[in-house]
Amino acid sequence: MTSASFSVPAETVWRYRLDFSNLPEYNPDVSGVTRTGDGDPGGVGGVLGAGARYSFRLADARAPGGSQGVELWLVDAVEPTMVSAGMIGGTEAYEEFVVRPGDGDGDGCEATLTLWVALPSDLPDDVRAAAAAGSLEQIAKELRLMKEILEAR
Repeated sequence: MTSASFSVPAETVWRYRLDFSNLPEYNPDVSGVTRTGDGDPGGVGGVLGAGARYSFRLADARAPGGSQGVELWLVDAVEPTMVSAGMIGGTEAYEEFVVRPGDGDGDGCEATLTLWVALPSDLPDDVRAAAAAGSLEQIAKELRLMKEILEAR
């Protein structure tokens, strides 16, 4: 889990994260994002909300220059405070992106990104620890880049 403070409104941050076609902007390891299915047009987030599905390529650190296919689906969206998604590629993962509006005039918010990754149970402890550290580093980078992009607009 990692958090960042944004100087832009919670709604702006939430909408940006909701649309996973933005993913390559704040995760340079991602390419070729395609929305392969729409969410409920009448639900929270419309076609980008729960049920929306995406496919993309994710750089594979184990194979320099290589990548692996990933499928991502929106599990839930609560406007303007939460986006949750499941993923499957090299491993299975689930994430929750929670936005807490700041106090006061509506400008600024705090966002927290939590990622759960399913690793094979037979992995040695040091490999599990390295995978956890790498995942935390990755989501911290995503939040940092997202903050830079949104605050520069």
